[in-house]
Amino acid sequence: MQNIKTKTLAVAIIAILMTSIGTMALANAHTPAWKITTWAYCSVAPNPAGVGQPVTIGMWVQIPPPTAAGTNGDRWHGFTVTITDPDGIKKTLGPFTSDATGGTWTTFTPDKLGNYSFVVYYPGETLKGENRADPNNAYIGDYFMNSTSPTVYLTVQQDPIPQLPMAPMPSQYWTRPIYATNYPWYQLSGNWLGLGAHSFAATGRYNATGNYNPYSNAPLAAHIMWTKPVAFGGLMGGEYGGDDTSNFYSTSQYEPKWAPIIINGVMYYTNFPGSSTNQVGWTALNLRTGETIWTTNTTDILKYGQILDMVNPNQYGGIAYLWAVPGNMGGFGASPSIYKLYDAMTGQYILSIVNGTGMNIVSDAGGNLIGYYINSTVRSAPTLNCWNSTQAILYPNSQYIKGTTSDSWSWRPAQNSTIDFKRGIMWTVPIATNLTTGAFPEGSALSINRVDCGVVLMTAAGAAYFNVGWQADAGYSADDGHQLWITNRTLTPFAREQVTKSGYGLYFYIEAATGKITAYSLDTGKLVWGPKQLSGDNGNFPVPNPYNSIGGYQTEIADGILYIMGFGGDIWAINAKTGEQVWYTSTNKLLGPAGSDTPYGVWPLWVFSGGSIAGGVYFLNVGHEYSPPLFRGAKQIAINITDGSLVWEISGFDVTNAATIVDGYVTVLNAYDNQLYTYGKGPSKLTVEAPQVGVTTATPVVIRGTITDIAAGTKQEAQAANFPNGLPCVSDASMSRWMEYVYMQQPMPTNVTGVPVTLSVLDANGNYRTIGTTISDGSGMFSFTWTPDIPGDFTVVASFEGTESYYPSSAETSFHASEVASSTIAPVEIQQSAADLYFIPAVIGLFIAIIVVGVAVILALRKRP
Repeated sequence: MQNIKTKTLAVAIIAILMTSIGTMALANAHTPAWKITTWAYCSVAPNPAGVGQPVTIGMWVQIPPPTAAGTNGDRWHGFTVTITDPDGIKKTLGPFTSDATGGTWTTFTPDKLGNYSFVVYYPGETLKGENRADPNNAYIGDYFMNSTSPTVYLTVQQDPIPQLPMAPMPSQYWTRPIYATNYPWYQLSGNWLGLGAHSFAATGRYNATGNYNPYSNAPLAAHIMWTKPVAFGGLMGGEYGGDDTSNFYSTSQYEPKWAPIIINGVMYYTNFPGSSTNQVGWTALNLRTGETIWTTNTTDILKYGQILDMVNPNQYGGIAYLWAVPGNMGGFGASPSIYKLYDAMTGQYILSIVNGTGMNIVSDAGGNLIGYYINSTVRSAPTLNCWNSTQAILYPNSQYIKGTTSDSWSWRPAQNSTIDFKRGIMWTVPIATNLTTGAFPEGSALSINRVDCGVVLMTAAGAAYFNVGWQADAGYSADDGHQLWITNRTLTPFAREQVTKSGYGLYFYIEAATGKITAYSLDTGKLVWGPKQLSGDNGNFPVPNPYNSIGGYQTEIADGILYIMGFGGDIWAINAKTGEQVWYTSTNKLLGPAGSDTPYGVWPLWVFSGGSIAGGVYFLNVGHEYSPPLFRGAKQIAINITDGSLVWEISGFDVTNAATIVDGYVTVLNAYDNQLYTYGKGPSKLTVEAPQVGVTTATPVVIRGTITDIAAGTKQEAQAANFPNGLPCVSDASMSRWMEYVYMQQPMPTNVTGVPVTLSVLDANGNYRTIGTTISDGSGMFSFTWTPDIPGDFTVVASFEGTESYYPSSAETSFHASEVASSTIAPVEIQQSAADLYFIPAVIGLFIAIIVVGVAVILALRKRP
């Protein structure tokens, strides 16, 4: 957490510096050029600090670069920091370059007790108008003079300065927004910006390279949070019959019904209840509850999400946007010429960028949308171009044109403005088509295949199905467009060999006809490994399955492992660096034989968009891209990426969309009913009660209560009607069949088990102790019998620690136990009658007389000789 803290301190320093900065007006360049005095400053914190405790060094001059505007404009260069330790030994750090505010920071860790000194030096420079700066700025050409900061002294002591405690990672149900000081939570709160598109859709992928979200947990049980229809689905009913072809239109191969963007816990999607040409606005809903936040009536189609992390002298922080294109420009293969910007919180229109073209979009570290495209207007001289969304908007009225501009020290997109696309072009370079072996094939043209790892990968060949045996590959720098390498590859004719995925400095070919895979370097284009034959054990079925040659292979890459799935149900994990197989499995292995339920003999995986990965889980959907048949038995499956084992499965038929995974919640579109299903860990509710009268330390008491699921879906019409007393919580082992019963109209399972509830008491002596654990039943009820062991007041605490399906919950009640009364009986005085008064003494007297006579006789006998 130290790095987070030091960055926070640095940001605070810069923010304080810039609070008084105002708007700069344009003027003509100064003649002669001005010499402008600067004052350098230095800050060191914390001060004092402990030995081995990192400190943050802030450095700046009194004014920011006059041309600085977001990611554009000049920066101050050459800052250095001279550090003198307690022994007089000097060390210089740097040089450093400022950000748009005119300052920057670094860290240093002292290792000696005593006093350190710090001095910042700024060497001075001529303002050059670099980095796409506005050339009309009056200060371009002026010289900003060198300066040295006052000396700052740091006292280093033995003990470190303590930090404020950091909020732990969440252990209870949580929502957005995330409190800004919960820094570690970034690890589980990645967004889904849709910078890549599902097949035949306009958006829907995590980013341009695939569906791996490294900043999210994954649900480890099939608990449903909510469902929501996107179109009529399920059986048509009545005269349309009842078989695997009697469903509403759902397996829409070329007309995806759902392609989402998710930002800050809000899911956005364009509504396509019917044909892809009949879009009917957008829906924004709460990811955790499915509740509609807003809808908008527009024919535009969502294209990208964006979180622009704007840093300038007056602003510091992220702003969320939605990008859209006109409906007639959002279809498969379309090249939109208009891009529209919308506010992500409200869905309200802001501005348009016109005269554009289709691009391969990526997001840089600041959230700027960077687009790469080829301009082949002059076929003999094509160019590679790089476009920046922020640059295009920053000067919406007059970039490079005399007149009024927007404030260059603030990000304020002009409402309802129309901006020429060309204003965002950062660079244009000719595309070199020289091949290292022979001339470039006649009639071919390079096109952008993908942008990854700082490389624009281009390919040129015939269509995949009809590749005649060659393909040209070329790599260009994503920074400035210069050619890195180019080569012509010999392929097996008509074997459907094509680029399938990239990552970790590599890109991969798969030959669909044979199941062979090859890896090449993105930096050099050279062979790294392969071709290697995909293999495995699938019982009586061959590997690769023949159906893979029809539906092909889909891939994802995460943490250095390439995950591959085939139409025939085969699933592999391959080490991306070496090509070695890590594991193999198949849908028949995971789910059991398909039998007669599918026409394939296997559970097929024909989904063009592939799978999705997060939190150590690979999510895949059984299904295929066309209808009929909508066969029974298809599953949404979750696979452990470490060993290929099954984590969970549940009924679900998928077609064109891979799952989204954000904040630990997985959302899929189920073709069986055309509903969205969101899976994840949900909230629970616990109740508890105990007897209020007649309790003693000798009397067993029954403590009882309920444990229920209170996810938003439990309040939906059918679920609330079927479970008026609440939906019971059940075990993870029972979850899949239980959720199918609750949400999918399937039979109620007969072997449902509940969840453990722990009972504890706070007794009259102030001792808190656990008295036992019980398991709830299928109705959500639990009970526990216990005999109080001391008298007095008891507080009973029922606690549920949570499972993979539910977050924890607890409840309390109380009772009083009385001490047991004593069992000793007091003597009772009995009144004597008159007969008793005379008869009993007489009898006693008679007995005494007899005894006396008897004694006399005995004595007389003893006296005889």
